Amino acid sequence: MRISKKTEYAVHSLLYITFFKDRTVLLDELAAQGISREYLAKVMRLLTKSGILKSSVGVNGGYVLARPADQITLEDIFNAVEGDAYYRCESKSRRCGLAGKCGLTEAFGAARKMFLSELRKCKMSDMMEKSVSDGSWLKNLNPVV
Repeated sequence: MRISKKTEYAVHSLLYITFFKDRTVLLDELAAQGISREYLAKVMRLLTKSGILKSSVGVNGGYVLARPADQITLEDIFNAVEGDAYYRCESKSRRCGLAGKCGLTEAFGAARKMFLSELRKCKMSDMMEKSVSDGSWLKNLNPVV
């Protein structure tokens, strides 16, 4: 299984923001972790629009969590950045004699439910705890404050 860069950037950025929860985190600070600033800005807009983050502009602008880390799941993040576009049957855009009969949409629908159910079990607070206990993640942080 492979996750998109969008989802990976969202999770890594949220982990960073969760770690520095006592202050506003700048977009440039997040991008300094090796992420394209322009692409990351799009991801951050999705997270803000979905209510995972709060953003502010100006001299003291940046991002903070909109709710506690134990109330943000990987399902929330995945849905915010991927939506349901990761699987859509394209039979209507071509001549497919099996449209609605092959069972593909049903099978992927069932798999999607199981996948999201697993993501729902994982909270940002759990991920942060695991990241901090490992220790190696902290050595790679480059806060720009």
